[in-house]
Amino acid sequence: MLELTGEHVARLGDEDLRLLVVKLCEAELRRSGHAISALRAGGNQTASDGGIDVRVQLPPRAGALDFIPRPSTGFQVKCEDMPATAITSEMRPAGQLRQSIKELIAEAGAYIIVSSKGTLADAFLREASS
Repeated sequence: MLELTGEHVARLGDEDLRLLVVKLCEAELRRSGHAISALRAGGNQTASDGGIDVRVQLPPRAGALDFIPRPSTGFQVKCEDMPATAITSEMRPAGQLRQSIKELIAEAGAYIIVSSKGTLADAFLREASS
């Protein structure tokens, strides 16, 4: 079994972090008996992607998995810290909500930002949510 720590993840570059998210989604789909073809990712990591680097598109009645919370889930992968202001800028460039996020909302989907440099310390999360 491979064991990754936060330190390992923090050292990943953009493309390697995206590949890690792809591999984790593949494993989740396999474990739950879903087709790997439900997963889409590709192209240059730094190319304009409309805010989605990795997408899982399952049939609407598939239900939530463990780490893929909705049948329609989009992942944006960032190798930087994403404080609230950076998240707002990422989701709403020029003050307008991205079309990809609007589409996820219409599908009752989920939008997840994966950041290799941020913190998930309990105190930080409590402060951010207040």
